[in-house]
Amino acid sequence: MTDEAEDFTFQESIYKVLASEVRLRLLKKAAEGEPISAPDLAKSGEFNITAESIVNNLNRLENIGLLESKTVRGPGNRPRKEFSVPKDGKSLKFELVPDDYHFMFEDAGTADF
Repeated sequence: MTDEAEDFTFQESIYKVLASEVRLRLLKKAAEGEPISAPDLAKSGEFNITAESIVNNLNRLENIGLLESKTVRGPGNRPRKEFSVPKDGKSLKFELVPDDYHFMFEDAGTADF
């Protein structure tokens, strides 16, 4: 696969992940500062979907680098994943210029929208 084809494949995966209202709301919730977990969000009823659906969406956001997770002990000492925005943050940059374009992730504070 060429570099350009790999770039298009990556871009497509970003757009697919960000095309979901649920995932955008999960990102917003994670950006509020406190780590989030699927069981807590499902219990709150805020998302009106199952904990399994929530964790699947959180995992998709983690797979493209918009969230990070750590395993913690929840109620009953059971392991669970808590998700948060990466410590260094992420910015999504898309530039469209005549005859070319640029699309990339950058560290927070270095990209303009």
